[in-house]
Amino acid sequence: MARFTRLLALFLIFHFSFFSSANAQDSAYVRRIIRDLSSPAMYGRGMQHRGDSIAADYLRRELKTLGVKPLGEDYYQYFQFPQTRTKPPIVEAGYRSQNVCGYIPGKTDTMIVFTAHYEHLGMHGDTIFYGAHDNASGTATVMDIARMLSSTHHTLPTKYTYVFLFFSGEESGLIGSHWFAEHPLIDCRKVKLLLNIDLFCGGDEGLMVVNANAPETRPYVDMLETLNKEHHYAAKIGRRDNARNSDHYYFTSHCPAIFLFTLGGPFGGYHSPTDTCDGCGLGNYNNNMTLLREFIKQL
Repeated sequence: MARFTRLLALFLIFHFSFFSSANAQDSAYVRRIIRDLSSPAMYGRGMQHRGDSIAADYLRRELKTLGVKPLGEDYYQYFQFPQTRTKPPIVEAGYRSQNVCGYIPGKTDTMIVFTAHYEHLGMHGDTIFYGAHDNASGTATVMDIARMLSSTHHTLPTKYTYVFLFFSGEESGLIGSHWFAEHPLIDCRKVKLLLNIDLFCGGDEGLMVVNANAPETRPYVDMLETLNKEHHYAAKIGRRDNARNSDHYYFTSHCPAIFLFTLGGPFGGYHSPTDTCDGCGLGNYNNNMTLLREFIKQL
C-alpha cells in the first residue's frame, strides 16, 4: 500500500508538472510573438518605414517554421489602399500592403478559419504606437493555434482543413479583410466557422463574442458557453449582435463568422503609445486557450 501511495504521488507530480509546463510554454510562446511584433523594429506595424511589411515577413517566416502551407503568392495576398489618411494609421492612396495567409490540410476540405489583424497605427512623428494588445495579442493567439495544429505538435484533431489569415488595413477601415472577402483564396461556402481574434490581453472580466446571436452562429456560441459553464475557464461569456468593428464583418454574408475579444484588463492601453508588451496581462491566457482548444475539438 505504501509503495502504491508513493507511485501515485509520483504520477500526480509528473502529471501536474507536465501540464503546468505545457501551459507555461503556451503563454511563453505568445509572449514572445507579442514582444517581437510590438518591438520598435516594427515601427508600430504601420506604413511608415514599411513596418507592415516587416511584420508580414516575420509572420511568413513563423508560418514556414511551423510547417503551415502557403495560400497566395508565398503566403501573401497583395492589395492597395483606396484612400489617403493623414491621421494614424497614416497612408497614401495606392500604398501596397499584404494579407498573410496559410493553411493546414485536413481529412476534408471543410474549413475552420482563424483570423486576426497584424498591422497597427504605425508612427505619428517620432512616436511609435506599439500595438501589443491591439492586435499583436490576437495575432499571437492565432499563431499559437497554428502551432498546436501543426505537424510538429498535433495537439488538436485535423478532421477539418485549418486556415490562418492575418490581415493588414484593419485600422484604416477593414481594408485587408474586405479585399480578401471579395477576392477569396478559399471557397467560403466550405467554411464551417470563421473565428476572428482581436484584443486578447487581460480578460479578468471574461470574453465577449460579437455576431453571437445570428441563426448561423448561435449554436457555436451556445457550445462555447456550455463548455465555459462546465469548466469555468473565463469569468463569463458575453454576447453581442453583429457590428462592423473587426475583420469578421465582411465574412458574415459568406459564412458563419464570430469575433472574440477579452473583457477587462490588464493591458497597456488602446490606440496609445502605452500599448506595450510590458503592459500585456496574460494571466488568463492559458484558461482562454484551453477553452478554445476544447471548443475546436467539439466542432
